Amino acid sequence: MDKAFEFKGNGKEFFRIWIVNIALTILTLGIYSAWAKVRTNRYMYANTYLNGSNFEYNADPKRILIGRIIVVSIYALFVLFYQQLMLFKIASGIGLAVFIAMPWLIRQAVSFKLRNTSYRHVPFRYKGNISEFYAFFLIHSLLNIFTLFLIFPYSYIEFKKLVLNHSYYGQGRFNFSGKTGKAYGIYFKLFLWNMLLLLGVSMMLGLIYSTGVSLLEAWGISITIADIKENFSPEVLTVLGSLSLLGVYLAVISWQKAFADAYFSNFVRNKTMLDEAHFKGDLYPFSLAFIGLTNILAVVFSLGLLYPWAKIRYLRYKLEHTYFICQNYDQFESEGYEKGSTIGEEMVDFFDIDIGL
Repeated sequence: MDKAFEFKGNGKEFFRIWIVNIALTILTLGIYSAWAKVRTNRYMYANTYLNGSNFEYNADPKRILIGRIIVVSIYALFVLFYQQLMLFKIASGIGLAVFIAMPWLIRQAVSFKLRNTSYRHVPFRYKGNISEFYAFFLIHSLLNIFTLFLIFPYSYIEFKKLVLNHSYYGQGRFNFSGKTGKAYGIYFKLFLWNMLLLLGVSMMLGLIYSTGVSLLEAWGISITIADIKENFSPEVLTVLGSLSLLGVYLAVISWQKAFADAYFSNFVRNKTMLDEAHFKGDLYPFSLAFIGLTNILAVVFSLGLLYPWAKIRYLRYKLEHTYFICQNYDQFESEGYEKGSTIGEEMVDFFDIDIGL
């Protein structure tokens, strides 16, 4: 049976959670951030439905707080030894230790996210070995360095296999069968779209400038670069120029992110199975790009107050264009809940490393 995911939350409800989270995080000097994360995730998961049942987020905020304290402490020690005490060898040792631990940390982050997620009271699990993560990062780091990242699409496919093919829902196992050639095709398609985008932006800016000059000349007004410099201070010109560039940059980034998100989300979903059940994605790049661009405009012009609405709007579109084709939801039996370290997840979040789940 072909069922689409649903999201039943709304911006008004999430705004209340979001604004309280910000206020309490500031008032507690960041301590409440762990509870803020859990409240946000629980709201998002509880409002995500499939076949009439919602998902659950089961993480303990106290465990997340401990992980964050450890992460921040390590970073603080690095800054102390590097910037304040000028003990570069010790700082380098801390940095090297974190770098060596990164494959383990990412593996822990994957495991933490899955085992704290459940659906119909059946938890997800991850069984990938730490040794596989170290082998992956060693091999693919060298391959990408020596090929100047031309091998990256192959690395992307192998990482998805490393994550998805060791993931379980109850006793059901996920399987990702994406091919490297398809990933190269997507990257090439994104490259062409980006070139067209940059060409279009350049032509549009040139057209706006030439049209503006023509209109002014038709009205008997002649403005030169010297006139602009004479009538506006350097500070004003800098601000106007910066705002214009920022607007163009946000528009371009929104387009690029949406197209990449749509193509790769569809690709991963359409090549992923859970036992004999299939996933399917039919995200439309232009629709997602329009949502992303208008979201940015809404957040900017509302001074950030419409962020909850924008986040839910983007998420709802992605979920409603994701399907799960399953004949029997009762076939996935639970093997119980597991506990584990949150340090890996917090380290990954702290350094803003997206593991792509």
